[in-house]
Amino acid sequence: MKKIIILILVILVMFCSPIFAQEKPENQVVTKTYFLKHISPETVDRNLRTYYYRPASFDRNGNTITMRIEKKNIAAFEEMLKKLDVEKKKILLRVFTVIASNEGKSSEIENKDLKRVLSELQKILSFKAFRLDGVSALTVTDGQDDSRLRLSSQSVLLLDLRHIYIKQEKDGKHTVGFEFHLKQQEPVASKEGNPIYSTLIASETSVRENGYLVAGVSKIGKNGDSLVLIINAEIK
Repeated sequence: MKKIIILILVILVMFCSPIFAQEKPENQVVTKTYFLKHISPETVDRNLRTYYYRPASFDRNGNTITMRIEKKNIAAFEEMLKKLDVEKKKILLRVFTVIASNEGKSSEIENKDLKRVLSELQKILSFKAFRLDGVSALTVTDGQDDSRLRLSSQSVLLLDLRHIYIKQEKDGKHTVGFEFHLKQQEPVASKEGNPIYSTLIASETSVRENGYLVAGVSKIGKNGDSLVLIINAEIK
């Protein structure tokens, strides 16, 4: 009986050995930490998460990211990381706020491109006059996660930008993409005295390099006027 049991065990080992041998070293999972030079850990996690097991460990304000990754994926991941972690281009965004009204006359606008955009917009909207409310500018970076700017305007307006990126199109030209929220301060404050903001326009959009984008139109005030938000992007 004892000999039979030993024989069965030997047979099992013979048949199971090839199964165990199929496990390859490159399929093993290891823990790796990477130091980043030009991008945030969030940018890595957002763009390269398919290469490793989530969640990765990182400090949003730090420059390192730690992950569990299969050995077979390391080479491909590091190649993609090398392409991603490069010095980013700067983007100059010019932000125009224009008041569209059914009364009065249009203001004289020297910017020929802006004037052309408003001329095309007048064909679509029924407003009689467009008056330049303010011009603002801010510089952001490709891959930047967020930015905020208080606009030059007769109203108290804040522009929040998120997930800013540059994309090369099939024709070789570039577009600048981002998510934005245009907010206006309310005349009343919170119980703690803090300002309250309401969102006028919110969207995820993109603008051609050196192009002008009508990002949105929103009613403003009590006399039927509307606020037109126009954004121009220049890649440095």
